[in-house]
Amino acid sequence: PWFAENLWQASADGGLAAWLYAGCEVDAQLAGGRKIRLREETDYPFSGHVAVALACDAPAAFPLYLRIPRWCRDFRVTVNGEAAAFDTHPGHYVRLSRTWSSGDVVAIGMEMTLGLTTWPRNGSVTVDRGPLSYSLKIDERWQRCGGTDDWPEWELFPASPWNYGLRLDSGNPLAGFTVVEKKQVADQPWTLQNAPVEIRARASRIPAWKLVNETVDVLRDSPIRASEPDETVTLVPLGCARLRMSCLPVLTDAPDAREWE
Repeated sequence: PWFAENLWQASADGGLAAWLYAGCEVDAQLAGGRKIRLREETDYPFSGHVAVALACDAPAAFPLYLRIPRWCRDFRVTVNGEAAAFDTHPGHYVRLSRTWSSGDVVAIGMEMTLGLTTWPRNGSVTVDRGPLSYSLKIDERWQRCGGTDDWPEWELFPASPWNYGLRLDSGNPLAGFTVVEKKQVADQPWTLQNAPVEIRARASRIPAWKLVNETVDVLRDSPIRASEPDETVTLVPLGCARLRMSCLPVLTDAPDAREWE
């Protein structure tokens, strides 16, 4: 509810600000009592395309602010099909000030680029795409452990291998990833089965990396030397996974690679 009620904000100069992006309809009252309706259509955060359609009884002059997410380096805006000129500054806002009429459409394009976050403590990496971080897709095994039939308690265990490290190209670390997008986003996208976007990655298992008391053992410092054959693994948005492996060790055959002790 907090997320939904804060998608749009009023600005101090009598305008409206798109603070967060999600599909919605908004009835707003501007300075002077003028009323306007906004209809926003988007599959964000899985897609970077946003369309905002305006409806009002009479033309209204006010500024419209569009937030540029900090992760976004390519933010494009058109108004009724014509490109708007502005400087892209991630973490700032685009200000569109004009007289708006019913039927005007503002279209936003945010390029969903791949990226890697390297964690300084142990050299592991997290795969990112746009605003989302990704986790290894792990099959689930549910086991009843208590409670009642009305309020059961469950334990969740991995039903597929999880102890993988990523093999990254030394010259271009992002070269080995493939993005697979589904044509339609489900009403409930935050599940393993309905993940709207998957990323295929090159990886190898680390047999010495095991569970200790049903908990993943400590992550060793990367880079790691691994002799297991390469496999293609699937990564899903972190919010789609219940069993989460998102900080993955880096595998290499370089002289400085370590054995997993």
